[in-house]
Amino acid sequence: MNLSRARAMNLAVSSIAIAVAMTATNAAAQTAPTPTPPADTPQANSDDGPDIIITGSRIARRATDTVEPVLVLDSKAIESRGFSTLGQALSEQPAFGIADSSPVGAQSSFGPGQSFVNFFGLGSQRTLTLVNGRRFVGSNTSTIFGPTGSGGSQVDLNLIPTKLIDRVETVAVGGAPIYGSDAIAGTINVILKKSYSGLDLDAQYGISDRGDAPDYRFRVLAGMNFGGGKGNITFAGEYNESKGLLYNDRYLTSLGRYYDARVDPAYPYQRELYTDRRLPSIADTGIPLVGQYLSLFAFPNVVLPPSYENLLFGGPYGVGVDGGVPYQSLKFDASGNLVPINFGKTTSFTNASGGNGYSLTDLSNLLTNTKRYSGILQANYQLTSGIHAFAELWYTHSEGTNLRDQPEYNSGLFGAPGDLPNAGAYKISINNPFLSAASRTIIQNAINNNPLSDQNVGLVGVQNYFFLDRANTDLITGRVRGWINTYRAVVGLDGDFTGIGGKKWHWEISANYGRSDTKSVQPVLNSQNLANAVDAIGSSPATATCRPGVVSSTGPTISNVCAPLNLFGTGQASQAALNYITMLATPKSTNEQYDFVASLSGPFAKLPGGDLSFAIGYEHRDEHSKFDPSAAFLGKPDPTNPGQYLSYGQLVPIAAIDAGYNTDEAFGELQADLIGPSNNIPAIRSLNLQLAGRYVDNSFNGRAFTWTAGGRWQPVRDITFRGNFTHSIRSPSITEFANPAQSSFGFADDPCDSTLITQGPNPSGRAANCLAAFQAKGLTAADLAAYTSLASQRSFRQGVAGDNTLKNETADSWTVGAIIQPTFIRRLTISADYVDIKVKGVISSFGADDVLNACYDSTTYPNNAYCPRVQRDSSGQLSNVIAGYINGDQLRYRGIVGQGEYTIPTPFLGASSNIGLGVSYQHLFELSSISGGTKTRSEGTAGYSKDKGVATLTYSNDWLETFLQASYIGPAKVSNYYASNYQINHYNQVVFLNAGMSFMVAKRFQFRLNVDNLLDQQPPFPSSGATDVYFRGALGRFYRAGVSVKF
Repeated sequence: MNLSRARAMNLAVSSIAIAVAMTATNAAAQTAPTPTPPADTPQANSDDGPDIIITGSRIARRATDTVEPVLVLDSKAIESRGFSTLGQALSEQPAFGIADSSPVGAQSSFGPGQSFVNFFGLGSQRTLTLVNGRRFVGSNTSTIFGPTGSGGSQVDLNLIPTKLIDRVETVAVGGAPIYGSDAIAGTINVILKKSYSGLDLDAQYGISDRGDAPDYRFRVLAGMNFGGGKGNITFAGEYNESKGLLYNDRYLTSLGRYYDARVDPAYPYQRELYTDRRLPSIADTGIPLVGQYLSLFAFPNVVLPPSYENLLFGGPYGVGVDGGVPYQSLKFDASGNLVPINFGKTTSFTNASGGNGYSLTDLSNLLTNTKRYSGILQANYQLTSGIHAFAELWYTHSEGTNLRDQPEYNSGLFGAPGDLPNAGAYKISINNPFLSAASRTIIQNAINNNPLSDQNVGLVGVQNYFFLDRANTDLITGRVRGWINTYRAVVGLDGDFTGIGGKKWHWEISANYGRSDTKSVQPVLNSQNLANAVDAIGSSPATATCRPGVVSSTGPTISNVCAPLNLFGTGQASQAALNYITMLATPKSTNEQYDFVASLSGPFAKLPGGDLSFAIGYEHRDEHSKFDPSAAFLGKPDPTNPGQYLSYGQLVPIAAIDAGYNTDEAFGELQADLIGPSNNIPAIRSLNLQLAGRYVDNSFNGRAFTWTAGGRWQPVRDITFRGNFTHSIRSPSITEFANPAQSSFGFADDPCDSTLITQGPNPSGRAANCLAAFQAKGLTAADLAAYTSLASQRSFRQGVAGDNTLKNETADSWTVGAIIQPTFIRRLTISADYVDIKVKGVISSFGADDVLNACYDSTTYPNNAYCPRVQRDSSGQLSNVIAGYINGDQLRYRGIVGQGEYTIPTPFLGASSNIGLGVSYQHLFELSSISGGTKTRSEGTAGYSKDKGVATLTYSNDWLETFLQASYIGPAKVSNYYASNYQINHYNQVVFLNAGMSFMVAKRFQFRLNVDNLLDQQPPFPSSGATDVYFRGALGRFYRAGVSVKF
């Protein structure tokens, strides 16, 4: 049925193409209003226009009088494209980087399916989101394991109903003094429709060309005036549901392309592109092993037959067919019988191309299932001629389901054998009742004959067990479901009165409460019960039972009645066994926000060019977050380490959070119209100066001041220059500041290991720093040369914590640009701005590997934020690494953002028809980070192409609107470093075409049809690891059809 729908909609493609083509020549066509230009690109070339409040200021002014670039997305653009969410609409804009969280790709266990946009690629936590100029409660889960891992108060843009949006204004750089913390990259202000009167019902259906990924949307917008026109009440409701996809649902993503080391030493590149990635050393059916994954250096007297030596990791310890040349490792098939492993083409320690090994594409999420519904009520009333009351009530519900993900593993890749909490291989009795007689005989022969069996290397006298490497896909699918409920209430008063000099002054007082509740359900394995269920006894599967006297875990499993577990093959486990080993983790998170703002603004003096205007105000905000990981994730108390917890399973114990802060802030603005057109000064038609500042007193980390200074200079009517300098801040989030310290055990790659010390961005610097670390322990250069780290072979103590000494991130940013409005080409507007943002003291989440690399690759060793977190014992081995958040990095963005708009009236096609062209563009000079003294540049890589743009050609008249849009993503590299190492180090440029049309019938009914990726453009080759960047190509052609009726 889905395919039939897709074919039916496929018939519409030619209709759209014909309609777009005919709009330029159809003499019977009629016209529609001119497309709305961006706020910073006036189209009338006029000094007149009403004074309004625009994003980036609280002083009323003309929409053209901004000193920063303002990117505007209006409701018409959102509606014509058929976007289901605001996150989709913004992510398509050139200035937005890869979203930190979106329904595309792998998902977090805490709130799957959320949309956190990433302005300028500086991180979603550095973009502030407002609704009607007021803060909105964030829905990012307050744990280091949340959707972004970075903390922050990001707003899920899926929660804002698209039908209610009037426009979205995104101000680059300058919002911090006006709105406070987080506005380092920019400020997104979602401006809602007000005082709507009427009823608008809307339905839309979408489906891919392949007949899958359906999307349903139903919306209502209703409003009425009352009290003789003094008041209005408006309601918006929306329901949206989308079905997801797996990697295997698309040919390109199912190919499993990946880069790995070259196999042939004569091959000219270090990194070769392969397809069909497999991990033959692990299987979802289980691989039996008779020895432990230990260094062969531990057994100097063991001589392996030649056929053993070149096998993949784990192969030498496997079970094989005796006498086979070469040695043939076996694994269980789905039914539990031993079959040969086809290793394919071995490409590295764990990877192979082809063969019958374990494939991750079977488990990779391409698109998440989502479901959302919302109801928003807005009301306003004119109490007196100078006092106006307003209110908003919000409720939104969002669901996201991660279809699949990697399971929990039991393998020597992750821990010592038999050590289930650390994910080591299962240790299973040779007499396990679920093991067939034929398999038992083969495994016993391998125990006796394999030179690396535990028995033959002397670890035990008689070996009556074997190990089983396994990916537990049939025990844990990785499917996670999450719910988010958001509540918001806004009440306020505003009004006008006559101030100094008889000028109109404006005041506003508002109170805003928001709450976001997030809950997830994720099945996880209980290690103690798993060990009990695996240790089955009996003479056959029919008589299998748990060993008498087993002690079950205190963890919250579905059942506490032990049942034996069959691990040989897939899908062999009984439901009773699954219930006994499975816990349902149900983490919950609540974010609350109280915000009170009072402001006063207006002109208070006359200047030669106009007014000297001001705005002053006060804001008090309380933020509180509470995270309950649930018993399954929290674990059980550690009796040897008070205040710490031990995991019930493989995952690190996740700490609860219950913390908050408050901030008191005072702000002010000045706008000075120094020179105006009436002054008749040559080369200075107008000159404007704008200043703003904000004093912040945060209970977390004290006081700060953020400010901006900017101006506009218009030498002649046709061109205006503008610029600003801004000092902005981002205060530490609750996660970053207050996440409790918690201990765990884990692995790490030690940069001082003899195999790694010659790597890194500066190998000589790494070697010198490692030598200094060893000498501090009384060791020598010879000790370092012979050093083999155990950190990657056995787990060691690590820690993770927030840091209550974190300081604010600070950014010094500036922009300079021009707006061109030639008087000799009416309705043409072009703007371009250079943006430079430098962020210092960046708060970064560092894992053990990050801390180690940043320490030993540092040019300032040991005097940096990372080295004090590393501890070694007297032999040089790592004994503790403290991960967490650090004020250590720097970020830099340099680029040009531009917009253009040109509208041509076409009266020869109808009295009110026109053709329009709109262009939005970004050129990226630099996107870089500095960590531990090492600079990494990302511009020109996938997701951050140096050039991106969107061009939209429109035609409209009284009843018809059509568009043809080209979305351009420039060429990109796989890596900016070691380019000569890659067989293919680039992605070609790509253009995705979108088209659509809508038409009115009887001035009441509107019918819409649009097609995304009109030509079914595929992602550029090889598109490995860049699914989120080129998702439109991976999804393929997608149709949407909708209808609305207005009363």
